[in-house]
Amino acid sequence: MAHMNVILTEALQGVGKLGETVRVKAGFARNFLLPRNKAMAATKANNALFAERKAELEAQNATARAGAEKQVAQYASLTLELNRHASETGQLYGSIKAKDFATELNAKGLKVEASQIMLATAVKEVGDHSIKVALHPEVVLTVPVKVTRQSL
Repeated sequence: MAHMNVILTEALQGVGKLGETVRVKAGFARNFLLPRNKAMAATKANNALFAERKAELEAQNATARAGAEKQVAQYASLTLELNRHASETGQLYGSIKAKDFATELNAKGLKVEASQIMLATAVKEVGDHSIKVALHPEVVLTVPVKVTRQSL
């Protein structure tokens, strides 16, 4: 597979920190990182350009991180309670996915996208769970979730 080196213009969870030169798959860079201005190709010209913009980008990152940390403090006591149809054994009829959690969090006032929800697998049973919300690549909020059985 073809890879390419890019300079990250913002911190990306699982990829790298701001200003870091990382090796990624060419398609990921070409289709996601470069069009969204999250990275630039690691060339001599771009290294010089990044050096000029580094202070500005670091300031933007610091501002975004501070805002995310403020949200973590504001929503630290947030707990989601979801009431869903389930079997008598506690198995849900359907599952709760990242999009569902994003909708619930938005209803509570925390504006997030489904892509910010860090969920390994969908929730498929009644009980206590927790989800992680990436408010910033370096700031993660953990939200406890209680799923209860709704009577039919």
